[in-house]
Amino acid sequence: MQNRIFQITAHGVGYEHSNGLRLFSSLNFSMGAGRFGLVGPNGIGKSTLAKILSAEISATEGEIHVSHPVTYLKQMEDRPEQTVGEFLVDIWESAQLDAVTQETLLGDIPFERSLKLLSGGEWTRVRMAKAISGNSGLLILDEPTNNLDRDGKQRIVEFAHGFQGNLLVISHDRELLEAMGTIMEMSNQGMRVYGGNYSFYEQQRRQEIEQEQSTLNQLRREKKKTERELHAKVDTQEKRMRRGQAIADKGGIPRIVVGGLKRAAQVTLGTINANETQRAELASSEFQSHYAGMRTQSTLRLKDLGVKMPADKLIFSVEDFNFRFAGAGSKLWPQNLTLHMKGPERWAFAGKNGAGKTTFLQLLLSKGEFPQGEVYGRLAVGTLRASLIDQEYSMLNSDQSVLENIMDVCTKGAEWIRNELAAFQFFADRVHQKAESLSGGEKLKLCLAKVFLADVVPDLLVLDEPTNNLDLTSLEVLEDVLLCYQGALIVVSHDSVFLEKIQTREVRLLQS
Repeated sequence: MQNRIFQITAHGVGYEHSNGLRLFSSLNFSMGAGRFGLVGPNGIGKSTLAKILSAEISATEGEIHVSHPVTYLKQMEDRPEQTVGEFLVDIWESAQLDAVTQETLLGDIPFERSLKLLSGGEWTRVRMAKAISGNSGLLILDEPTNNLDRDGKQRIVEFAHGFQGNLLVISHDRELLEAMGTIMEMSNQGMRVYGGNYSFYEQQRRQEIEQEQSTLNQLRREKKKTERELHAKVDTQEKRMRRGQAIADKGGIPRIVVGGLKRAAQVTLGTINANETQRAELASSEFQSHYAGMRTQSTLRLKDLGVKMPADKLIFSVEDFNFRFAGAGSKLWPQNLTLHMKGPERWAFAGKNGAGKTTFLQLLLSKGEFPQGEVYGRLAVGTLRASLIDQEYSMLNSDQSVLENIMDVCTKGAEWIRNELAAFQFFADRVHQKAESLSGGEKLKLCLAKVFLADVVPDLLVLDEPTNNLDLTSLEVLEDVLLCYQGALIVVSHDSVFLEKIQTREVRLLQS
């Protein structure tokens, strides 16, 4: 897979499910050697395209030409009953896995360990090592950093930076995308290719969207102008006709002349109507065509969210604090915790998976009552209202509609709620869609709506791995909302870019 001349060419590629649902169509793009990042909204068909490129499935329309075999590493794969060494027994004869890549991917993983005992990140890296050793021209990684802790993510990022072969990464991890040389964006408008890393793509995309919006505003103004001119000219001609009729009614003008003038005036009115209506329709058509060609965006109408909190308000305080699960032989943290949070501070709990971050949140929100075990030291929680958005979006009632979920916490009436839900991208009949049928990004937005449209907005908002499985647009929405929130914020996340953007302070919990 190293230093291989490689080429993919796609013309009019599309895919339609057997039930007739069209996933995407008319994709035109080419790929050569290098490192590529594939981004786009969830559900747009990125993983399906990867399956087409690797010949796992066939496109239902168009043509695609691939110069060398492609290896597609899915997000999830069952683990065989083998040790790491047994699983990788064939890779040592391959010339494709160089020493540096081997150390990056496998350096900290014991070969005698069972695959069943590996963490998610370790299992991903073992599969990557085996895939690289194969004789293919391109390796496709599908969300390789999902659910990994900081150390696990860093190893994947280091691999991407150092890998000399051809790589296509499907990801929303902005740090990983920085290691790519080209970004490909799938959207409702097809495929766009940007010759640079994520920062370059983000800058170019922002400029394109601003230009698209500027053009849309200009076309909107032109549309309204032509409509006003149509009405004005028709109104002026009708006034002339009424004045002429009034003069004719007074007499003094031969009837044959009056008739001729009336016919001429009607012809003039018809001409004005035809010409100006054509101009107005053309302006309207140009506006609608440009609007339809714009990429779908997910933006919120935001304002300050929540009541400003006094700087000295107690959020929580723990002194010489620790916890031991029922039946466990040791305490959760190697050192007792002493932490004090006051006012509208923003904290990000850091640490490896298994360091007790989620457990600490559970103890905090339950004031030490959950989970079951023995609490050591002092835990004090201020008088405040707290809301938790967890990885399962458990605050939502899956059997209820979007509207019903909000009505559970808001007494302002269905009409007011529907108007406000539009700000969270739930328009028209979308408010009647069941929560269980929403995508991950849509569930997140519904959770945010349920928090911020409630009769009482929380003083403390807690988010546990909120960025998992979110596309880039949903990430931007979340960041915008959290920047507008004025209460205290606690976040558990391994996404360093996200944590930097929402301006959090890192608080590290050490693993025992």
